[in-house]
Amino acid sequence: MKKSNVAPLALMASLALLFALAFVATGCSSRSALAEAPVEAPAAAAVEVAEVQTGAMSEILEYTGSLQPQRSVTIVPRAGGPVLSVPVKVGDEIKAGDTIIVIDSTPYKLQLQQAQVNLDLSRLRMAKMKQGTRPEQLAAARAAAAIAHAALKDAKNPNEDTRTVAAANLAQAEAGVRLAQYQYDKISWADQAGMTKEALQLQQATTAYEQAKAAYDMQMNPSDSKLAAIEGQVVQADLNLALAEHPVEQVDFDMAGLTIKQAETAVAQAQLQVDYATVTAPFDGVVAELYVHPGNMVGPTVPVALVISPEMEVALNVEERHIAEIAPGQNAALKTNAYPDRSFPALVTSVSPAADARTHTFIVKVTPADGDGLLRSGMYANTSILTQDHPQAVLVPRAAVTEVGGQSTVYVVTPLGPRPQGGGGVASGVKGGRAEPRTVTTGLSDAERIEITSGLAAGETVVVAGQANLGGGAPVTVVGE
Repeated sequence: MKKSNVAPLALMASLALLFALAFVATGCSSRSALAEAPVEAPAAAAVEVAEVQTGAMSEILEYTGSLQPQRSVTIVPRAGGPVLSVPVKVGDEIKAGDTIIVIDSTPYKLQLQQAQVNLDLSRLRMAKMKQGTRPEQLAAARAAAAIAHAALKDAKNPNEDTRTVAAANLAQAEAGVRLAQYQYDKISWADQAGMTKEALQLQQATTAYEQAKAAYDMQMNPSDSKLAAIEGQVVQADLNLALAEHPVEQVDFDMAGLTIKQAETAVAQAQLQVDYATVTAPFDGVVAELYVHPGNMVGPTVPVALVISPEMEVALNVEERHIAEIAPGQNAALKTNAYPDRSFPALVTSVSPAADARTHTFIVKVTPADGDGLLRSGMYANTSILTQDHPQAVLVPRAAVTEVGGQSTVYVVTPLGPRPQGGGGVASGVKGGRAEPRTVTTGLSDAERIEITSGLAAGETVVVAGQANLGGGAPVTVVGE
């Protein structure tokens, strides 16, 4: 007998239908329950906050250096010789012009005396030139010139009297020769006749005749050489007269004046050497070192003392990145190991216009105020330079500023709870609120605070801890104070 499968199939269909209805009913019931349940708010992030405040904020650059005198001069004398005395000692305060050492000036004083004598002689020569020729000298020169001219005239044109005198002198000389010859002839036969007085008289008479003959010839017919000699005498006499009448010209006075100036210069130089023998202080200061004692030989290459100014300064090596922030007149402060509990106020006095070629740093000099004279050259000094000072800066803790998208950002909290009376920061009464990110511009800062130059106002509240869990408008719960 063959069995049918209709009944089992129908049963299975009925069961499937029941399961489907049950699933639909269950699904609808679940959706209804979800729709009716309340939606929970996201959890508030726990943060710490602080109130934005105003206060002073400064930028200070710290450097170290050694104190040194503002002025320091090694004294080298400009004169040489043995040291006679040293009237100062190391540590003495001196004024400009005070004597430091005295050198023997005896040779320099002698040179000064000689130079003064030369000057006096030059001045006397000038005075004599201004006096001119003495009257008797002028008269003598005029007489000599007149005689010379008369002699030349007579030589060229002898008068009758001159001719007569010349002829008479010649005739007399001839007669003398004849007489002497006659006397000599009488003894000429004797031995050694040439040694007799008659021979001598004949010789003298002959010489006189020749002179008379020459004078006669000169008077009657003077030679060109004789005239030239007389003319030379005339020229010399005229020159002497001209010099007597005008003994000096302006150029002579000019030359004499230059000679006087030269002598005056020599006197001044000699006086300087005498003055240089006393070595003096070039400025007000302190004797830091003495290198000589009485009896030592010194000269223009031998240092004798070191003088420093009482005012100190410190030279600082400032990097290139900071040099634009420093200018003369800025306030500074110095501290030294010798006085660790005292800060010396100071000022920036100079900034080098060029950097050191080796270190690429700039020399900045700072001068302290030291009315008590406590600071000494060589002391190690810690120097603080105030480059910026903002007395009413808007300030927040450094932890309040974060970087969001490459920009400085703070989270500003709008409190939901009551704020304490009078402001004064975030109190425990502020329990929660919302934190909104705000982009700000920062300025100066120190180890704890940072200046906000734009984006915040004093009295606002900012998050200082817990920013990592915040987003825009995130709810926060304030914890701590």
